Amino acid sequence: MSYADNAIRITRYINPHCFYYKPLTAYLPGHEETQFAVALSQHCEAAYGELYRAVRKPQSWEIQKPGTLVALRSIQLERWIRCLVEETVQDMDENTWYQLWAIDEGIAIKSDPKYVRSLPEAFAKEPPHAKRGAIINVLPSDTRFDYIQNELIQEPSTRWCPGIVATMEGCLEEAASVTMVEKAKFAFKGETIHFGELYVTSQCNTSGSMADLLRAACPKQIITAPEAGFIKAFVKLQTHAMKRFLNNEGLSDKHILNNFVQKFSRNNLPHAHHHAERAQDMDTELSQKVQEWLKRNQEACLAMLQEQKMKEEQLTVPEITSFTAEGIMRFPEKNDLNGPRSVASKKPNEVNCTSSGVVNPAAETCDDAVSHAASLSSSKPSSVLLNVQRHKARLLLKSSTVAQ
Repeated sequence: MSYADNAIRITRYINPHCFYYKPLTAYLPGHEETQFAVALSQHCEAAYGELYRAVRKPQSWEIQKPGTLVALRSIQLERWIRCLVEETVQDMDENTWYQLWAIDEGIAIKSDPKYVRSLPEAFAKEPPHAKRGAIINVLPSDTRFDYIQNELIQEPSTRWCPGIVATMEGCLEEAASVTMVEKAKFAFKGETIHFGELYVTSQCNTSGSMADLLRAACPKQIITAPEAGFIKAFVKLQTHAMKRFLNNEGLSDKHILNNFVQKFSRNNLPHAHHHAERAQDMDTELSQKVQEWLKRNQEACLAMLQEQKMKEEQLTVPEITSFTAEGIMRFPEKNDLNGPRSVASKKPNEVNCTSSGVVNPAAETCDDAVSHAASLSSSKPSSVLLNVQRHKARLLLKSSTVAQ
């Protein structure tokens, strides 16, 4: 046989004496196993249609018994497949579940009963497409201490140790390809076991026997058995009673869950009208709270802006619009070479009034501005403002002189 005929795909692994595989050629479109799977799916789809989507829960007397062949609508594969009922379990919510074994795909599936139907009789006689394999001429072993000889002794065991089981699993996961050369067949408890030599090819394109790899990695957990006594020793192993959905330790292993969880929306919930009214009331209440919060936030922002504006107005220096003789007397003229002179040293009657007692209008204006300038005397004017004040003072003195 060629390499292509010996190439396999391991679909389920438990230990070196219990793994399930399919030839790679079985996945080709024109293969007879592929054609059988297509015919089965088409027949079940025509017979059952879409009823599995909205079917009622089966009654207790309608649950299939272990060992029965059924048809399962696989959600992952999106087609109908043949399965063997291994066990029925009930969870804490008193819901019944099937533990199934897909005899053509070689995988364990946990499914809801609503996806399970009776298998048509025309498809029940076909033998399983997934085969059970085992490595030939190797047996599990263990070590014990012999107190008479004072040393460790290796002897055959009835169970595979977890270390060698994990080692083989790692080799299979990292292998680029797996081939199996079949040597013998053995019918045991209604199942045909195919014994052979397993070879793996690594990513570096180096191939080797799986038995040799296990001997090198775990020499104390595996022994080589002669061909004559291998079958007798194999029958005594305790791994034959293991269920296919459990691992080598007898624990529930990773398996496919065939169940569609419907995601309810607000419109298709039970008691939709009650939930819709409640949701509308909640939306109205939330919107009112949001509007009140926005209003309070807006009022607080306006108050802060107004307070900031008032502080800026208080810090602003008011503009001086009137000038007095007292202010003019403070600041000297630039063109005076003899030093600063006050307005009173020039002409006393030019500032307030004339000698005849007639009130000068310009003097009245100066007197009225004295009280206003007194309040502003505490603030120190800038140089530009001083020049403006001097210029206006000169104009005021000229106008008063001309009027006299």
